[in-house]
Amino acid sequence: MFLSSRANPPKPLRLGGGGSSERYLSIKSLLPSTPIPSPSLPSILPRHGKKPPKLNSRRIVRGLLWLSLLIGVYYLARSGNAPKPGFTDLSSSTSRGRVHEIVDAAKTNVPKHATPVIVTDSKGKQQYWTISIPPGLGFPLSSTEYADICSQAEQVARQVAGRHGGSKLIHGHDAYMQSDPNYVDVEEAQTRNLLPKPKDDTVSAAAAATSGHILSTTKLNDDLPICSRSLTYVLDATDAGLGSALLGMWLSYGLAAQENRTFFIDDTFFCYGNYSTFFSTNTTTTTASGQSCRPPPPSQRVPCPRQARHLVVTGATTRWIFGDAFHQHYTQRQIFDMARKGYEALFKLRDDDAEYVRSRAEKLRSRGGGGSSPSALPSVRVNGRGYLELNDNSDNKNGLLGIHIRRGDRHPLESAYRLSYLPPDRYMAAARRLVGQSEQWTLLLASDDPNMYDHPALADTVVRAQQRISLASKKKLGDGGLGWEGGFFKDVFWSLGLPAHVENEKHVGSPAPTKKANGDAHQQQRPKEYDHSSLSPVRDYKTNPTEEALKLRELLGRAYLLDLAMLAQSDKVVCGVSSNACRILAVMLGWDRAFENKDWINVDYGDGGGGEGDYGWSVFDY
Repeated sequence: MFLSSRANPPKPLRLGGGGSSERYLSIKSLLPSTPIPSPSLPSILPRHGKKPPKLNSRRIVRGLLWLSLLIGVYYLARSGNAPKPGFTDLSSSTSRGRVHEIVDAAKTNVPKHATPVIVTDSKGKQQYWTISIPPGLGFPLSSTEYADICSQAEQVARQVAGRHGGSKLIHGHDAYMQSDPNYVDVEEAQTRNLLPKPKDDTVSAAAAATSGHILSTTKLNDDLPICSRSLTYVLDATDAGLGSALLGMWLSYGLAAQENRTFFIDDTFFCYGNYSTFFSTNTTTTTASGQSCRPPPPSQRVPCPRQARHLVVTGATTRWIFGDAFHQHYTQRQIFDMARKGYEALFKLRDDDAEYVRSRAEKLRSRGGGGSSPSALPSVRVNGRGYLELNDNSDNKNGLLGIHIRRGDRHPLESAYRLSYLPPDRYMAAARRLVGQSEQWTLLLASDDPNMYDHPALADTVVRAQQRISLASKKKLGDGGLGWEGGFFKDVFWSLGLPAHVENEKHVGSPAPTKKANGDAHQQQRPKEYDHSSLSPVRDYKTNPTEEALKLRELLGRAYLLDLAMLAQSDKVVCGVSSNACRILAVMLGWDRAFENKDWINVDYGDGGGGEGDYGWSVFDY
């Protein structure tokens, strides 16, 4: 049975107009006459109740697989470009042609020479830098090697900082105290396996103490713990002059005390011989940091950076430790006080020389020792350091005025005399302005030029500061003697006591003359060939002099120290600040006496427009 609606079906719409030609509107007439432009466009027809299709899970899985494959290829390509163990990544080389190397944490292929190295952590992500010193090299290294390490370290530090996106460097007052976050101390690098830990890198404290090379202000023994922080000053042959070594050693001691480091002295390569030849080492004072400990292993003592736990300072590395940043951070008074602290702790002459200084100073101050009549000057007393100082309640002593005149290869700062020397009259004029013509004062003279003692402007007025060891000129010794003419020259110093064959050794291995001795210019002879493998290593006479040369150097060193010690006993000192001895004398007098009381008179005005007495003091020519 069929069911239908009783209602009449709807009539189609009629298009306008009447008559028999009526047309009715169907749904097809509403559709466009042209086909749909693109099959991708959604249909305007309803789907008549059909459900929308579900997402295709196969396509999703396939897309994820392709994405994973692309990511894997990317990481493989990136890891293939990563630095490999032992790969030389830095192109900058040292003065000896060596290059910086990258060292893997898990490998032991460290360089066989001392050099800064870049190390990576166990994950291979973070890079640091440190100093690698193989234990077989011993201690200390040469001054050239220490200078090379510091020069390379600056480049390596910049390289590592650049890989980390750069680091903000501090300039000005706080630059000296800045620590490099990318530097890892040697001991820490060995503990973290960034560097292989040497199997035998310890030095017996007893052996170090008896070798005469490692010097400490406390008795060393193997029962003491290794110092947590230390500073070792290495006396070397960087400078022929003894004055720069004294200033560097005193300032290093003061810096060690400032930074709570234990202080040591090494004289292995000291061009003047053993430290004990000049200074007394019998002392019961504590170290600069107040600790009792023994030196660290050689591989942990590095010349830079300054933040290293165990620092080594030599004459060749002072520009890195006591350079511009150091002078910007510390005031002139603080630097002076550091040097003064080192002087008070270390300047203790050997017993016989110290006794000579005391007795001669007392003799010169006594009546008849220099002046002829009783003076109204104060008398002296022996202070706690064994030297003489003034009392203010006596009138039976003469005053002492010390004059130091430097000649040789050290020229004045003043431009008018930069290629010559200050005239002796200038020193005497400054002395006369201080004490006049009074016979109550004794004028002491010390000079590296023995001719100064006979100079017309000085001969009848001054006396030698010390007569224990005196330099003589060839005028008095004659042609056969070894005279000291014109002052201290480094080339003359290095040539003292050299054997005659040393000059000939310079020509070993060089080709012979290409022309015969008979003058035949057309007939040439074959250059003689040398077997370089049979040659013995060239001896360094600067650090390993002959016995005769060492004796002469020791005498020169002792004479220099005696001159300084005697002039330091003076009530007033006149000198030129271009000389290291003049700077040392200011330290020996102390800040108050030298600058506040103006007992230290500088006659080398320089080009600063100062004038007589202008301080002009600096610890180094940096």
